[in-house]
Amino acid sequence: MTRTKQLVQRYCFFLVVMLSYFFVAQAFGEQITEISVEGNQRVSEGTIRSYIPIEIGDKISADTLDGVIDRLFSTNLFSDVNISSENGLVKIIVNENPIINRVSVEGNDVLDTDILLAQLDIQPRRVYTKKIAINGMQKLLEIYELSGRFGASIEPNIIELENNRVDLVFEIDEGPLIKITSIKFNGNERFSDRRLKQVIASREKRWWAFASSSDKYDENRLNYDIRLLRQFYKTRGHADIDIKRARGGLLPDRTGFAISFILEEGPIYVFDKINVVSNIESVESKTLLQNISFKTGDKYDVRKIEESLLDITNNLGDLGFAFVNVTPDIITNPEKATLDIQFTIDTSRKNYIERIEIIDNSRTADFVIRREMQLVEGDAYNQVKLQESVRNIKNLGFFRDVSVETRPGSSTDQSIIEIDVEEQSTGSLAVGFGYSSIDKSSVSLNLNEKNFLGTGRSVGFSASLSGTKSDFNLSLAEPFFLNRNLSASTSIFSKKVEGGSATTSTKGIGFGLGFRAANDVYHRLTYNFAENKTNQNSNNSSSSTGESSERLISSAVGYILGIEKRNNRFDPTEGFFAEISETYSGVGGDVNFLKSRLRGAYYKPISFDRFVLGARSEIGHINGLGENVTQSNRFLLGGNKVRGFDGAGIGPRDNTSEGAVGGNNYYAGSFEVISDVGFNPDLGMRWTLFADYGSAWGTDFPTGVVGAEDDSMRRSVGFGLLWDTAIGPLSFYWAEPIAKQTYDKLREFQFTIGTRL
Repeated sequence: MTRTKQLVQRYCFFLVVMLSYFFVAQAFGEQITEISVEGNQRVSEGTIRSYIPIEIGDKISADTLDGVIDRLFSTNLFSDVNISSENGLVKIIVNENPIINRVSVEGNDVLDTDILLAQLDIQPRRVYTKKIAINGMQKLLEIYELSGRFGASIEPNIIELENNRVDLVFEIDEGPLIKITSIKFNGNERFSDRRLKQVIASREKRWWAFASSSDKYDENRLNYDIRLLRQFYKTRGHADIDIKRARGGLLPDRTGFAISFILEEGPIYVFDKINVVSNIESVESKTLLQNISFKTGDKYDVRKIEESLLDITNNLGDLGFAFVNVTPDIITNPEKATLDIQFTIDTSRKNYIERIEIIDNSRTADFVIRREMQLVEGDAYNQVKLQESVRNIKNLGFFRDVSVETRPGSSTDQSIIEIDVEEQSTGSLAVGFGYSSIDKSSVSLNLNEKNFLGTGRSVGFSASLSGTKSDFNLSLAEPFFLNRNLSASTSIFSKKVEGGSATTSTKGIGFGLGFRAANDVYHRLTYNFAENKTNQNSNNSSSSTGESSERLISSAVGYILGIEKRNNRFDPTEGFFAEISETYSGVGGDVNFLKSRLRGAYYKPISFDRFVLGARSEIGHINGLGENVTQSNRFLLGGNKVRGFDGAGIGPRDNTSEGAVGGNNYYAGSFEVISDVGFNPDLGMRWTLFADYGSAWGTDFPTGVVGAEDDSMRRSVGFGLLWDTAIGPLSFYWAEPIAKQTYDKLREFQFTIGTRL
């Protein structure tokens, strides 16, 4: 009985399997004989057929039909897809996603609608899907969180229109502005919370800092705060500083954010053993040891290590090694609080320049830049000459920024130098109209192009007319005359000045020829031929100019010798320059004199380039060579040489008209400190504190002159703002004279567009 039952069960199971196979074969085993598409409106049937992975003649199976559904859904064109098969006919019924007619935002007051829509970047006539709405909502929430509004809520709303179109509207509740209300530190023993709060970029909410964004919580700024804290500690001896945790969280009542830092300061280390190991056979370790900027016993400061690495790398570059890996290995001894450091120089070969590439000089010709290079293709690599080349290019004044990158060449001993320049406007057109109680109405025109047609030539024309002055000047300069290391210039000028005591007119022409030697030394020869005439205003002056109503011809030659070591002559931060000039008038003509001038300047960055100390001075003397020096040839002092005083505010003056008569002698100078500390580097702004001094005295016609032989020093102190803008550098100076004479003329505020002093 049992065996009979088992046979019956096996027979039934076999029957079920055979029947199942028969029905599956009936349903899916046949071939596709026809494919129909229904429900499509915008999407053509041919497009749909191109998406599906089946063709007439294929076998029908469950996997095949599922693949069709998945493929059509992946196009994001359809909100629903149904598929069925019967007797070889595969029927596909689709429901298309709507088209976006318009995208808008509502409820926003703080953030501008155009900004929000630009960030959404959802264009009309795009196929709408739920994913687009969700992603748009997330983008808007991120924007509001970056602006400090963590309580904002966004709700996408769909408005259905005819022809299967929709308007997508994001309804916004901006919520309150949530700021940082507390910043706390744990584990800090060396420095107080107050001191560390000054180090980081995040700030607690302050009622008076309503325009600041630093009190808005930002996750990216928190990471920046961690870097600032590490740098702060590592510059003060804490080599083992560890920021274990930095976290910001929204308070339970959602009134603000609390930020907390957990620190482990570690001991304060001092340098013990300092060593340099060179694996370059031709370079001795003791030579490179001289580049180390710290010594045994000094407190650990990561900036000194970075500075030493740069000096070692530059020294190796001077020796011709362009790509050298210098590794500082540090071993700390926490028990003794000492630190051993070894600089290891990997093996390297001397490099030669394979190619020099100039990038982004869309206007300036390549040859203008290349002729300033101290290196050419095939030369041995030299870091000093490369730095001098960059300085020469900057000194052209054609570029806002010049950067250099050295890349490996086609072989290990070759280098590619890439000079990247950022061009700036080199031409200017200025038209001015004005009125003053002194000059009455005035008009001025100034045309100047320092880089004419990208050739490096300078062309200029200026004209100004007023009730008391007229000035015309036309000039042309060629920096590489006859394709040689010669600079040539010529100018035609005419000037008339009606002063309080005299009216002076000058007409003439000038020439100049200069050349550079030993890279930093320059020479210049000049010749000026001019006709001068000065008429005494007898009704309003008591002094004599020495040239009243006479036409005097001046034929003068000059020589200038100078050395230029500043890193940028327009805006120096390091280096020095010195210049001496002699002008002799007496090569024919009616005027004899010898005019001598000596001037110089020195700049030095300190505190890791955060501050720049500057000093400049100049002195001048004119000798009549047995004749009296007339007024038009004397020195005038004030203005930008001694700030706080008028343009010719210092020195002898006419008793009656109070007009400046100039001096046979003068000196001037300044001490200053310049820094961008306290300013956002992106602003391009710096501040300066300065102290100026100077004096002008001596006249061969002292009658009717006050202060003719008064050589007392004038002094002023002040501060200024220096701003690099798209239209050029702007300078604002406020100065207070602290030593002056009663007859001096003052000007406590000055504003200039152009190069610094």
